[in-house]
Amino acid sequence: MEKKSFVKRTTLVGIIAFLSLMVAGSQTSGIAETKIELRIGSGHPTASDWIRLLDNFYCNEVEKRVKERTQYQLTFKRLWGGAVAKPGEELEAVEIGILDMSLVNCGFEPTKLYLHNYACYIPFYPGDARVGARVNKKLYKKFPVLIEILNSYNQVYLGSSSVANYGILTTFPVRKTGDVKGRKICAAGPNLPWVSGVGAIPVQGNLNEAYTGLQTGVYDGWVMFPNGIVGFKLHEVGKYYAQVDFGAPSGNQLLSVNAKVWAKLPEAIKGILQEVADEFSVKEPEYMVQRQNEALKVMKETGVDIYQMSFEEKVKWANALTMNQPEKFAKEADAKGWPGTAIMKAAIKYAEEEGHKHPRKWMEE
Repeated sequence: MEKKSFVKRTTLVGIIAFLSLMVAGSQTSGIAETKIELRIGSGHPTASDWIRLLDNFYCNEVEKRVKERTQYQLTFKRLWGGAVAKPGEELEAVEIGILDMSLVNCGFEPTKLYLHNYACYIPFYPGDARVGARVNKKLYKKFPVLIEILNSYNQVYLGSSSVANYGILTTFPVRKTGDVKGRKICAAGPNLPWVSGVGAIPVQGNLNEAYTGLQTGVYDGWVMFPNGIVGFKLHEVGKYYAQVDFGAPSGNQLLSVNAKVWAKLPEAIKGILQEVADEFSVKEPEYMVQRQNEALKVMKETGVDIYQMSFEEKVKWANALTMNQPEKFAKEADAKGWPGTAIMKAAIKYAEEEGHKHPRKWMEE
């Protein structure tokens, strides 16, 4: 569905749905109880590890702390799996108010959230999501424009989450750079140049359609991380996995809340929403690393051929890419008046300070 038609279809619904923030007083045994409901949703279901943790940890913990510490009763109306917004529609859904909160996937917003996708424009970024999360935290502190951009879409930034280390699941073996040439490889947004740049045929897609696409030959492979593969059972139809180590993009998703809804919330509620978001931003990348390791074990046990690409081959792959993504990203962001070069250099520098070694020198001094 085109985003323009999505916005048109949901504008009226958004006006009505703004009433989902309900603060209603009621009397129970002479004690006033104030109830608040927030609609939180995502295009992805709880089969996605990041949504599962958002549901099981963030939502549950916020409800619990609000009940324990305040006179309010907060409940989340959980609208996962495209119940309100499909993948790529979350930013607009929160902006117009048909969702109060969401974990916005930046990869589906290559224009509006261009700067926030910085890590996806660095091929062979750190594969440890915890490292990426620490880099992301430093960048958000140093470059407030990242938060200001989200504000321009009627949203308040609460925190970030990451995904795990990207590799390639295929129906054929991948051992070296040239093996993907001429093959149809699916990915999302800024991930596409990782494979198109070495001769693969890029196909845009999302996880909800990945199983059928691999099964029917719509494409020959998926740029994906292990826990995403297992969560959507892709290892049943793709039996080769190359650990290319494209990286675990930090800040790949943003936990945001509608600004008008936020303004109406009691300060006590705001404090707890932010407090748990800070914890989620640390806990989620740790969970990604854990789930990645568990998924690799499942894949191996179910017959997937797992191949670890050498650093030397990663150097060849990186140097073979026809587009220098970090440099291109920086120049395009600079042209729009954003600190693109500064952000890209800082991201690379912070990652290297964490001990990461890039297979190619992406930015000129």
